[in-house]
Amino acid sequence: MRINEEFAKIRKSEIISYKPKIIIASEGSCSEPKYFDGLNQSVLTENKNIINLLKDYAYRTNSHPNFIVDMYREFLINNNGMISVKEIKNKISNYNRDNGNNIDVNKIYSLIDKLYKEEYIIPFDNIENFLLLILKEEIFKDFVINFVDYFNAQNITYSPETDSINIVIDRDKDNFFDYQYDNVLNFCNENNVNLFVSNPNFEFWLMLHFDEINKLDKNKMYENKKVSSKRRYLEQQLHLICKYKKDRYDFKIFESRINTAIKNERNYCEDIYELKNNLGSNVGKLVEIIINDDINKNA
Repeated sequence: MRINEEFAKIRKSEIISYKPKIIIASEGSCSEPKYFDGLNQSVLTENKNIINLLKDYAYRTNSHPNFIVDMYREFLINNNGMISVKEIKNKISNYNRDNGNNIDVNKIYSLIDKLYKEEYIIPFDNIENFLLLILKEEIFKDFVINFVDYFNAQNITYSPETDSINIVIDRDKDNFFDYQYDNVLNFCNENNVNLFVSNPNFEFWLMLHFDEINKLDKNKMYENKKVSSKRRYLEQQLHLICKYKKDRYDFKIFESRINTAIKNERNYCEDIYELKNNLGSNVGKLVEIIINDDINKNA
């Protein structure tokens, strides 16, 4: 679990008045983070911090909703000022990736594994001593100091009184089964996490920004079958309208149409329980909550 490195540096280097945090973990590694990063930079959200919780580099290709739930479980443990050895190792890997891959992480892992199991939990304020005790060699001294700075900048605290935590996922019926959907719902209900779903996927929410959606076949959108070797139906329709590509698109095209998307969403299913088997989305509710300041309102 990590956050954007540039955003982490800004948090570390700037002293700013407190802004409520909207913490979001999403299933995708491109479209969703790019959308919410764009929204974070918008004048619509100038009084808030939208923070994308990103997957560790080692797990970037794992997009299953259950994995996103596991990320949040780790986040909730971290929010209590504790962290597992497994998560420390993940953060060391992230640090190495963000800083040029100059560290022999396998040697560090080996030294850690000789003394501790991955499930072992340690307090945040003991991380530096923990590493110095294990990494006694002189070559690791600068690494420990720099890593602790990196860790502190990456650390995101959560206050239920002012902040919200949210999961944004797709309802991909081909690999996200009914019982798994129910398990994610139960986790969110039990842990005060807001759940936002697009059925079939996030491109449906993006498509809602354009009134052209009203001309599309609902069955084709729901089935969202492949129409080429690279694209499914919804992605192809977005590409035809605005040259959309998952890994790069201009958020401003969508920013100016947010109210249209919120309005169009109401023509489809928005109920979090019924979204399991119906075309629709409730991501518009999250966006509406954010831009209207009511960040603790449940979907």
